[in-house]
Amino acid sequence: MGLTASIYAILVVLFYLAIFAGVFYLVYTWVNKFITLKKEQNDLLRAIIKKMGEKSSSDQQ
Repeated sequence: MGLTASIYAILVVLFYLAIFAGVFYLVYTWVNKFITLKKEQNDLLRAIIKKMGEKSSSDQQ
């Protein structure tokens, strides 16, 4: 009886650790994707501002 109870306890602990690891992995991938998208957005905005600056300087000349 004691052996089966300890096996069940180990399985429950492993199950909860697997759930925790899965949630941690999902949060990690979501945060990395968010940071990547934010960086791409900043790069696009820089390119747009640069093109607008070039256009306005060519209009003034």
